[in-house]
Amino acid sequence: MAVLLLVTGCSTDTYVSNENVDKFQDPLVSKFYIRECLSPRPNIQVAVVEHFDFDKSALTATDQQSIDDFIAKIKDKHGQISIVGHTDEQGSNAYNDALSQRRAQAVQTYMQQKMDATNYDWEVKHFGETRPAVKGKTLSAYAQNRRAFIIFEEKQIEKDNPACLPPEPKRKVIIAMTSHFDFDKSNLKPKDIESLDEFASKLKDLKGRLLITGNTDYLGSNEYNQALSERRAQSVIEYLKTKLDENNFLWEESPRGELDLLTQDKSIEGNALNRRAFVIFKEDDLPGSEKGKQEVIK
Repeated sequence: MAVLLLVTGCSTDTYVSNENVDKFQDPLVSKFYIRECLSPRPNIQVAVVEHFDFDKSALTATDQQSIDDFIAKIKDKHGQISIVGHTDEQGSNAYNDALSQRRAQAVQTYMQQKMDATNYDWEVKHFGETRPAVKGKTLSAYAQNRRAFIIFEEKQIEKDNPACLPPEPKRKVIIAMTSHFDFDKSNLKPKDIESLDEFASKLKDLKGRLLITGNTDYLGSNEYNQALSERRAQSVIEYLKTKLDENNFLWEESPRGELDLLTQDKSIEGNALNRRAFVIFKEDDLPGSEKGKQEVIK
């Protein structure tokens, strides 16, 4: 309930000084990179660990080699690593959920022994038998469903991208959230329009960067949810452009799919909480060119 109280407010704003920026630790803000931002065109790498034996979470030599190859592609980069574990349908739901977690954790443990774990944000998710890659009750289908995915998404850090620097003293940061999307929908509800109206009113006479993130719950395929999150972010952008002078802002769109769940709760209420979009404004000097001011970065 505390989370619900935190995220349903219309919008918030604060002034962040350099000496206090490390104290700005609201998880719903820091998660979206006030200090660290996604690459404008992020490098995304995906690997599949697909040789788990029945009822086992130990990595085979083949999968260890696949993970080693994956690590070699990202070892000099910074970013987020998401690891997602799965099982076949044999066994109870509770047992399979725990087994899928052990598989994901086995991948994480192996990777962290092979690389500098501090360069990455780690996210481990587990779905048990709920998201089979292959339908059917054959031995082949069961084997293909015993798997784990590894997804790396690169971020830029302060030394690589000046746009990711902390706000200058007394530069304003304003946040809003639209949290009333219906299942499988991207249209804005009246409550969200009210929130965005209040947000837009606070940006009067300001210039800077707008980061708009779209998010989904875990229901549906990764590809479908990625596209749905993009449509949600676009709905917010399209509405805000009717309320703001778009030339005063650098618009950054970051569809996140199901990568940043606020809660792992798979109830109706938990899924509803994960269907959302965030808008973060950071007061800043804009790039000099007119093209730069109007570009939407994806």
